[in-house]
Amino acid sequence: MPTVNENDLADLVRPSLFELTREFRIGYSAPFVGEAFVELDAQSQAVVDGVNASGLLPLARFSPIEARDAILRLRAPRPATPARAMLSVTEETITTPDGVFRIRILRPRKSDVIERMGAVIYFHGGGFFCGGLDETDPIVRQIAQQADVVVFNVDYHLSPESKFPGAVNDAYAALCWVAEHAARFDVDPERIVLSGDSAGGNLTIVTCLVARERGGPTVKFQVPIYPSLDMHSAPQYPSRLRWGAGGYFLINEDIEWMLSLYLERPEQGADWRASPIVAASYTGLPPALVVTASHDPLVDEGKLYAQRLMKDGVEAEY
Repeated sequence: MPTVNENDLADLVRPSLFELTREFRIGYSAPFVGEAFVELDAQSQAVVDGVNASGLLPLARFSPIEARDAILRLRAPRPATPARAMLSVTEETITTPDGVFRIRILRPRKSDVIERMGAVIYFHGGGFFCGGLDETDPIVRQIAQQADVVVFNVDYHLSPESKFPGAVNDAYAALCWVAEHAARFDVDPERIVLSGDSAGGNLTIVTCLVARERGGPTVKFQVPIYPSLDMHSAPQYPSRLRWGAGGYFLINEDIEWMLSLYLERPEQGADWRASPIVAASYTGLPPALVVTASHDPLVDEGKLYAQRLMKDGVEAEY
């Protein structure tokens, strides 16, 4: 079960998303099989207990629409007035050959007359089948305010209505759109950061790879948060076996169900756009802060990604 909350994420990005110094530190290094056991903190344990008692799991027994509704019912109601006020919150639409999707722009303040603000493009999590702009609104507001950046929150198409590579195409289209419209939003196109959690972490990494393969736009920094990197069926990572067996919200049965919704065919899991962990090389990718969470089936994939980045000469913090 991921244990990074809003305050933690803001602390991660605040020391300066763009200086790429060794000041980046995280407080959540993951426990691995064979390493000392790390107990779940009290706040996260309360969340896990609540989910386990709710009857939500396994998600696989629901239809995708039923599962989305069940997850939303567990969320706290949105406050009438957000805790963190923005100078402006606007929405635009991006049109691609796959359809139209929304992007929400959150600006915490006016730009400095001397220097344009940096930008964070954020991709929400949700196993590619759920999640959205409203669910991530508190976290992206905190990023905008405490990291002092303009956040572009991407409402990419969800599965199973949009199968792979629909979300990938949307994510790259969002990067191109932000770079193209940087002057209109008064942001620096050379200071674009990609970030996202879980499925959004996957899209963060894949979009960096696509941008490298297509020669741009420039990505200054990447912050994948407990990313899912391997879309093969039942990969035998120790963390999948240990933490995905049950009891910590994300379970292997549901991961397989989400894969069946996202991929048209199981063999698509061998495509690096689905499984960025199989990419031949990470040379030329932007520097990274890779965040993993304790008690999470995905943790080994995130750690392996960070290790391979460093092996390929990419500056990375884990």
